[in-house]
Order: sequence, then C-alpha cells, then structure tokens
Amino acid sequence: VVSTQSTGSSGINAEYGDSKVVYSAARSKCRRNEACKETLFWATEFPYTLKGRLLGNVALRKQSETQQSSDQSNGVSGRAVDGRTDGDYNHNSCTHTQKGGDWMVNLGRPVKVDHVIIHNRVDCCQERIDKAVVMLDTPKGPKVCGIVYFQRGRNVYKVDCLHKVPAVAVRIHQSRNDYLTLCEVEVMA
Repeated sequence: VVSTQSTGSSGINAEYGDSKVVYSAARSKCRRNEACKETLFWATEFPYTLKGRLLGNVALRKQSETQQSSDQSNGVSGRAVDGRTDGDYNHNSCTHTQKGGDWMVNLGRPVKVDHVIIHNRVDCCQERIDKAVVMLDTPKGPKVCGIVYFQRGRNVYKVDCLHKVPAVAVRIHQSRNDYLTLCEVEVMA
C-alpha cells in the first residue's frame, strides 16, 4: 500500500502503485447481547494512471459505435462494450464472429490509448483468443498495439500499447483461422 486515507466512518481509500482501491465499511444491525460485525467490501473500479492523469474506459457503452466482420450465434458487436464482464456466453454479454473475424469500436475522437483490457470467454473455448491482434487506427494509419497470447486459467488480458499516439478506433483481429469471441473490451485512455 502506497498510501491510505480515511474517509470517515464510511470507508478507506488505499492506493497500490497506479491502482486505487476504495474500501467501505458497513455495520450490521446489532441485536441485544450480540456483537456488532464490521464488513469490508471492494469498490467496483481499479483506475489506472498515466503520468499522474487518471485513465478511463473510453469505449464503455459505445454499442452503436461497434462493428464486426460477421455475427455468429447472436454474438453482436455491441456486447463487447456493454460494461458487463461476464464471460459466460449464455448470459448474452459476449461477441462472436465467424473464423478469422474482426471487431472494432469507433472512439469518436482521437485519444491516446495506454492499454486495452480484454475479458475472455470462460464457459468454453478460451483458447480462441490466442494470437488476437489489437490495433489502433491513427490519422497516420494502423499501428499494432499488441498481441494476445492465450494462457490456460487466465480470463483477462491487458495489452499495453507501445505507441502512445492518438487513435480514433481500436480493432481486434483474429489472426488465426478461428472464431473471435470478446466478452468485454476496455480501452483505457
């Protein structure tokens, strides 16, 4: 823990390097002759910083700004930015393309993308994410941000973009002849 700060009786803010975690405490109602219990629970976000500036997910809820090369099994493109990281395909929060598919989100304006977080499918077929290429559409042409390499047991992949250049869109291409399934894509800028 780098630093902590009390927020009064409601909680504690703790910073871990570039990540900030907010804990909040809640007391259960105490019955006569029973001890009161205090419960700590996590906040919903772990923001990142870049040179002291907080990063946010600039793709969140931009369903109408997404597209993909094909729709397979009703896995439409907007599901990847709906804010739900549920990796079970049957819960309607994942995309699905034909083999060798592409997915993209238009960011609406040029932004410097620091990294992209991809939430993979968990109910089956996790290896399909292997060798998916994350690309940035820049005013000077496409730039490769990075490549996802499948790791058994891992469901979330962070792809650091070495080119901190303004991008107007993020694309993910399945470079192998396999399906592309994305359960959430976070574009941190």
